[in-house]
Amino acid sequence: MTHKIARASVTIQKELGDIISTVLKDPRLPGFITVTAVNLAPDLSTARVSISTPGSEEESALAVEALQSATGRLGRELQARIKIRRIPKLTFIADDRVARGEDMSEMIDKVMEEDRKLRTRRAND
Repeated sequence: MTHKIARASVTIQKELGDIISTVLKDPRLPGFITVTAVNLAPDLSTARVSISTPGSEEESALAVEALQSATGRLGRELQARIKIRRIPKLTFIADDRVARGEDMSEMIDKVMEEDRKLRTRRAND
């Protein structure tokens, strides 16, 4: 990834996060959405925007649907905020890394607790 693309990705990510939280008023959107990544095509024509939301997969799917339906407005807001020749076509996808991380953390906690119980039993025997 070139420096220009990386810089544009970070700028779009920051601005989209702000626009989503302050401008959009769609009931399908949860109160908290994080734009976790923006992957721009080398020609800057398209951008895959990864979002993370609290809640279930259904709620994430609704948020993606709401954002996808608002791409026109999001593009206009981006155009007003950043100086780029052409705003890329936005495609939103749910990012489940946070949920997977929480699941892994819970699994590690369970294993640690079982190990602690086993050590206690062995020490008492």
